[in-house]
Amino acid sequence: MKRTTVLITGSAKRLGRATAHAFVQRGCHVMLHYNHSTQAAKSLQQELLSISPRACQLIQSDLNQPDALTKLIDATLNAFGQLDHLINNASIFYPTPLFKNHTEENIETKETELELSQFLLTNYFVPKKLSLLAAPYLTKTNGSITNLIDIYADTGLKDHTAYVAAKSALKAMTVELAQIFAPQIRVNGVSPGAILWPDSEGSLNEEKEALSKSLQPSPTSIAGPNEKQKVDILNNTSLKRLGKPENIAATITYLALDANYTTGSIINVDGGRRDYI
Repeated sequence: MKRTTVLITGSAKRLGRATAHAFVQRGCHVMLHYNHSTQAAKSLQQELLSISPRACQLIQSDLNQPDALTKLIDATLNAFGQLDHLINNASIFYPTPLFKNHTEENIETKETELELSQFLLTNYFVPKKLSLLAAPYLTKTNGSITNLIDIYADTGLKDHTAYVAAKSALKAMTVELAQIFAPQIRVNGVSPGAILWPDSEGSLNEEKEALSKSLQPSPTSIAGPNEKQKVDILNNTSLKRLGKPENIAATITYLALDANYTTGSIINVDGGRRDYI
């Protein structure tokens, strides 16, 4: 009997990595997508194969390139023969202040337009297109789609307008696709809160380099909160602690594998952070 097959975008690090582990622990086959994080992806693959032989395969792809999404679906079908669940996890995140300085001539710039375009392309249009391409195969298996959103899609986040706009669009699309694809395919979302602080400086430099090669200018800063800001965030979270990637992974696997009467839902996994913002 064929195992359940899951396609996860952006699976090499952080939440995607934890999610891949969670599905393999549940006996699933996983197609691991990555873009620039080659070493992390290969390391993850070895970890998963040590748990279960033939549990996963890797595919490298820039999802913004023509035909990349079709190739991703084809690779999954060729490797495992079916597609049961799609996890749209790949995303970009960095500050995009509305005003670089408070002068009238800087209210609208080509740079901010390019930034918004890139956020919408990666965080909204890629999940949309991939969901549509996957739909015929998910229909055959009565499968599901889970989109990674963000609690700030509802509340806004200072200096991250483009990111919030794209995630808000993704949230709205999640609810609409649940209606369009019903009753064959379930579509849900997960909105993380304070789960992980940004990566180390080395990883940040890698991300900056990758972003500088895309359509938008390289961000001037994608550093995370300082120590005081971290304390403030946790003090303004009901559970008073930082969440773990495994908390998100458990929710994603629940929606895909267990919640067979749930669709059009967005689950906040934030320790109560949203009550304070």
